[in-house]
Amino acid sequence: MHLKILITGTTGESMPPPYGGIPKVCLLYSKVWKKMGHEVGIVFTYRPQNANDLGADVKYFFEYNSKPNKFKKFFFFLKYLFLSPLLYLRLFVSYFIIYPRISYELILYSAYGVFIDKIILTFKPDIILSETALIKTFMAAKVANYRRVPILFDTYAEIRDLSMGVNAVLDKNERTKYWKSFLKMAEFVFGLSNCSDGALLYLPREKVKIFYDVCDFNFYNSLAKEDIYTLRKHFNMSGDFFLVGSVGAYEFRKGHDYLIKAVAILSKMGYDIRVALCGAGDPGKWKKLAIKEGIEEKVYFFKDLYEEELAKFYKTLNLYVNLSNTPRSCGLDLALLEAMSSGLPIIVYDNGILPEAVIEGKNGFVVRTGDIDNLSRAILKIYNMTDEELVIMGRESSLIAFKYDINRAAEIKLNWIKEAIISFNNKSKSNQ
Repeated sequence: MHLKILITGTTGESMPPPYGGIPKVCLLYSKVWKKMGHEVGIVFTYRPQNANDLGADVKYFFEYNSKPNKFKKFFFFLKYLFLSPLLYLRLFVSYFIIYPRISYELILYSAYGVFIDKIILTFKPDIILSETALIKTFMAAKVANYRRVPILFDTYAEIRDLSMGVNAVLDKNERTKYWKSFLKMAEFVFGLSNCSDGALLYLPREKVKIFYDVCDFNFYNSLAKEDIYTLRKHFNMSGDFFLVGSVGAYEFRKGHDYLIKAVAILSKMGYDIRVALCGAGDPGKWKKLAIKEGIEEKVYFFKDLYEEELAKFYKTLNLYVNLSNTPRSCGLDLALLEAMSSGLPIIVYDNGILPEAVIEGKNGFVVRTGDIDNLSRAILKIYNMTDEELVIMGRESSLIAFKYDINRAAEIKLNWIKEAIISFNNKSKSNQ
């Protein structure tokens, strides 16, 4: 069965870099599905200069020709409002019924729905896979239902985390009305591991497919051509020290501040342990924290690394940590799996499903969320291990990460896509 799959509703501003999780995962899936003989289209906000699509080379649709500003968004709104005023009004009213509040997002993204309608008529997909369950997803789903195209939702924390988006505004009864109306538009709803319980609050079990984060295992598991010291020199981190790293947006929920404070404790004890951070956004607040803790010369900051550079970055580390600390934490996290594929021991907080990445003492340790003292002790345990012990721990991490390779996951998800198309067609026939 040759399929035309349209991926839309993606979050973030652009194609990578920076390699935000959702856009990157979309490209990984698309690359594999294309190799399997299927046609894939992806909707992104815009294509930045020096964009990298990881070799997916699929069909791309962009809302804007360049990074949008207020003027460009206003023009986008006018263009699609006048292209189909009736559809725009229909989408506007549909969303207002379940979320009766006038907002900037409602005004703009009703036009996004008209934009998606144009893409559907051009690309003629067999199915739509919409990333996240946000207002863009709603608009894409309404148009898909109108055009009789089955749609699937890839959901994350936006349903279960009561501090996110509409959940922070609606009361319990309003949330129930909102999510039941929203989610029923999809043939299936995919829920990312522990975050699938959000969808399960509003849908029967047979409508929810539970999946996990994925990674390009083979790419990150490949041996580096250079040794660790050469790679560190490449990143201007020359030296024979113990380096702890973390990859994720420069936001408090990623826990970079906890890592800086934990390493500061160890530095004051005389240990030459340093930190390397990589992420999107402004690292300014973390630089100020490093100065406050007196370790500004022991913390290295990076952002917007291309895939090849990111692979090298992991190879400069002795230890990787994931300190995600809010209910927004879903799955094992793409960056965590990449680090494990690279053969690194790990330390994670006991938040969400992160502990499932750890065989305690074999490939790393689990620390109570927010416990900086125990985090520093866990880092010190691994610091005191021999090189041989670290290699063995890293090998254990690789064995766990292998289970989440994109090639295996893409085949599983493709089977669910085919199942959704069959289910949709059968229902369409029975309704005729």
